[in-house]
Amino acid sequence: MEIVFSTFNARYSHTALALRCLRANLGELHGRSVIIEFDNRLSPQAAAEKLLACRAEIILFSVYIWNLTLITETVLILRAVRPDLKIIIGGPEVSYEYEELILFGLVDHLICGEGELATEKLCRDLLSGKTPPKVIHAQPVDLKTITLPYDEYTEEDIARRRIYVETSRGCPFHCEYCLSALEETVRFIPAARLFPVFGKLIERGARIFKFLDRSFNIHSAHAAAILRYFLENRRDGMMLHLEWEPDHLPAALKELMADAPPGFFQLEVGVQTFNADVARRINRALHAERIEAHLRALAAMPSIHLHADLIAGLPGETLESIAAGFDRLHACGPHEIQLGILKKLRGAPIARHDQEWQMVYNNSPPYNVVQTSTLSFLKLQKIRRFARFWDITVNNGRFPQTAPLLWKNRESVFGAFMEWTEWIFEKTQTTFGFSPQLLAQLLEEFLTERRKWSPAKIRTAVQADLSARSAGFRGMERQARTSRKDSGKNK
Repeated sequence: MEIVFSTFNARYSHTALALRCLRANLGELHGRSVIIEFDNRLSPQAAAEKLLACRAEIILFSVYIWNLTLITETVLILRAVRPDLKIIIGGPEVSYEYEELILFGLVDHLICGEGELATEKLCRDLLSGKTPPKVIHAQPVDLKTITLPYDEYTEEDIARRRIYVETSRGCPFHCEYCLSALEETVRFIPAARLFPVFGKLIERGARIFKFLDRSFNIHSAHAAAILRYFLENRRDGMMLHLEWEPDHLPAALKELMADAPPGFFQLEVGVQTFNADVARRINRALHAERIEAHLRALAAMPSIHLHADLIAGLPGETLESIAAGFDRLHACGPHEIQLGILKKLRGAPIARHDQEWQMVYNNSPPYNVVQTSTLSFLKLQKIRRFARFWDITVNNGRFPQTAPLLWKNRESVFGAFMEWTEWIFEKTQTTFGFSPQLLAQLLEEFLTERRKWSPAKIRTAVQADLSARSAGFRGMERQARTSRKDSGKNK
């Protein structure tokens, strides 16, 4: 193949929708191209070997915060072995402040912005011997006319990997930590264009759809039409993963979601902060009481698994305000809370606060904040450990009976869990490598010796959690054996 589209995904189960969008719009060059994806476990040497085996003339990489280093190292090898190879990059990590990047100096061309049309023209020019400019600033494409990318998903993708879809691009908000703050408007793909391709994916066996819309619910009529389509065409095992704006819950969407089957929706809700001063500072609207009411309503619906996000390290945020925000969010009843650390994305307006709030960031991806004027390095380290232990103790659902005892009858969930975090880290000096059995043992020790719970009560809770987990695994194994037998019969 003359043209190769490539990237490193965070894991094998992920797919790169961007590559599929580019290839779908190659026109007559489509048949002369191929997509080759890797995951972050593959070494740059192995990736370079696979790419070089194609003997391509052009290789295009989609670059993100999680794969910048791997792609840079891969391109170094490609450039050394094949100096004649034309290398093109694009993606959010190289669209702003790119001049200082080593990768930019290694490649032939950079496409900034939406690349569906620009990529086709650039490849055509290169194959015909023309010399285009190094940096190409692509204009937003017409979502009513571009070729949609969903035929680019292979049978293996549908059977074994995550299917990403989009119904809009852009975001109406201008939160300064996000690159969407630089976009002027939201554009929608007409629902009439989407229904046939979504239907084809469903018929091919796709069941889990992850929507990339920045705030899926901001246009009520559009969102309702999409949800109604999937509910009317649902299949067993179907689930929609949506990014949801917590300030917006119109009656039409609420009714649709309330009538859906259990577990049909997974909502990722970006609360980010309950600190009004911080929200105002970063240009994020905050109607706290309304958000709380919406979160409680969503969490109460059997059809919804609610994942809520907070960001630690925003300018002016303190440990105390983060704790208060965490407690406030926890009281709303989400099934998961992700406490993330602020990242300084290239080009994001959050940079304007660097001097006033003494924002110090890691110079390497993912550019996470390591210190501010209101949060010391040591306090941010404590928060990182808190987030990690919350993930493995609470978010993963392994200890539904035991974990709540960590904060039961305590004034602050955050404070109570921080005590567990500091105790377990002092004892083990690590945040990784905890099997369920080891974590159960440590929970039992902490709750009986430090919290003075009855050993019998704690042992009963721990054993119930471990037994439920074991039963769940046995059930999955039986289901897998049945599936293998059925598969054999069908053959």
